Amino acid sequence: MADKFTKKYIDELSYTGKDKIYQDSSLAGFAVIVRKSGKTYIVNKRVAGKLHRIVIADVSLLTLTEAREKAVTIISDLVQGNDPKRKQAQSDKPSSPTLAEAYHYFKEKKHDLKPRTVQTYDRQIEGLLKDWLNTPLNDIDKTMVSDMHTKLSKSSKAQANAAMRALSSVWNYAYHSFLDDNDDPIIKDNPVRILSVKKDWNTIKPRTNYVDDDFLPQFFNAVLKFRSDDFHLGQPHSNNARDILLFFMFSGVRLNEAQTLPWEDVNLGVGRILFRGTKNGSDYDMPMGDIMRAMLKQRYKVKHNSPWVFKSKINDGHVKDMSAEYKNISNSVGIHITPHDLRRTFISVATRLDMSYPVLKRLLNHRDAKATDETTLQYIQISQPQLRDALNEIEKYYCQSIGMTQQEVIDKYFS
Repeated sequence: MADKFTKKYIDELSYTGKDKIYQDSSLAGFAVIVRKSGKTYIVNKRVAGKLHRIVIADVSLLTLTEAREKAVTIISDLVQGNDPKRKQAQSDKPSSPTLAEAYHYFKEKKHDLKPRTVQTYDRQIEGLLKDWLNTPLNDIDKTMVSDMHTKLSKSSKAQANAAMRALSSVWNYAYHSFLDDNDDPIIKDNPVRILSVKKDWNTIKPRTNYVDDDFLPQFFNAVLKFRSDDFHLGQPHSNNARDILLFFMFSGVRLNEAQTLPWEDVNLGVGRILFRGTKNGSDYDMPMGDIMRAMLKQRYKVKHNSPWVFKSKINDGHVKDMSAEYKNISNSVGIHITPHDLRRTFISVATRLDMSYPVLKRLLNHRDAKATDETTLQYIQISQPQLRDALNEIEKYYCQSIGMTQQEVIDKYFS
């Protein structure tokens, strides 16, 4: 039975456990096939006793009107005895989506991509590989991949690797998604593999920078004493740089987890913070040390109507780039420190305090124990009081480096 195709009708079609073809009542032979891999516009028409099934395009790549127009052309060719499949086979270049089309499809279909991951992929595909966006995938060859990787490596070896890995992910997904009527890929094999064959991937040494004990007093003092130009105004964005650097030092969380923290996930009453959708794929419920709690209470008093703990100074969103402020504070003591360096500093201090491995693992919010870990680690539960005690010990270590107690720091800077 045929139904008149509308956008709503097609959007509501779903996979029922087996491939199924739906015919359009307004154009005989125009149809949509629904597979587990997605929905595809096709021509499904019998001409002169022979059934022809010809792929038009994935429904995400064409509007209904465009697909129907292509179907009319294909059906007209069939009626006149011209086989569109033969015409395509004789074409010099196989039909394949452009990089932009493949990337759009990738983002649309992979519903598990986190916003942070999409932002990273956007920067790599739409930024670093922007010259290829309108190029069909089948026109991107191994030489182009090698040359682009070499070119990008001159600016950043890490970003060159990242761009090619992003391209490889999009390519592999498209390879298994864009199929002909025989369920065979219309896209050639992934050319990024040439980097592995030639062993051309850049070797990236892990960063090991952190604030060691020789610089810790100067750095901690510099952060505590920092005052932004708008500090006296008591605005939600006042002293962002000081407070977010202290946040990194006292919690060890990642950059994006601190920058995007909303007040609704901060419970000052019981002294706990909920970080949602963290890098390890789960939420992280973290207690606060005493100084952290006092600092956040001070910020809460001037939050006004802002939903963000660290509100941007230039718009209503959260802070995004404070590298200039970080650099100014670091330069004042003659070192260069990034937020991730403070994560390393945090765990280095925890290690010096002889905290147990399960506590260290929980403080860093690393994944649950893998098969290579001791089996017993999977059964060890770390309580909130244990974590709070650990966080207070870390705060005390910082304070002792400048000859003060936690309470003295709170009274001087956060009362």
